[in-house]
Amino acid sequence: MTSSPNASALRQVGGLAVAAGSLFVAVGAGAWIAVSKQLRDEKIEVPGNAPVLKGKRVQGPATAYVEALVIRSNAEHGAGGRTFADISTALRGVDGSSDEAAELRKQSLALSTAASLRTSLMTAVLAYGVSALVAGLGTFFVVIGSLLRRTGK
Repeated sequence: MTSSPNASALRQVGGLAVAAGSLFVAVGAGAWIAVSKQLRDEKIEVPGNAPVLKGKRVQGPATAYVEALVIRSNAEHGAGGRTFADISTALRGVDGSSDEAAELRKQSLALSTAASLRTSLMTAVLAYGVSALVAGLGTFFVVIGSLLRRTGK
């Protein structure tokens, strides 16, 4: 039995979908592995004051997110619940050479460092989400492409 031009086109589109889907799965998995390796290389452990995953190595989306939450909580506690805006306002109202100003600058620096660390961890969490999305779309393309190839026979 000879196939019609439509069946041949379906097989071709299906083949392209399978190829693209396979590439997406590989890229998504590669990104997941790369982010995990980079986090693992930092040798960060979730501290004991975390709500969950205490003592676990930060190497996945859940541990990265929990670590970011702990950093935020610790920074806020260390700054006495003050924000950058609160500290800036307080600094304007004190003598720049006073002990209080020095303490406020320390708190500001600690909040800045914590914000940077949290941003890096949340970027990793976002990277995990994007890599999972790409791999999921790739899986979808492989399934649809396989079905199109079968339909074209």
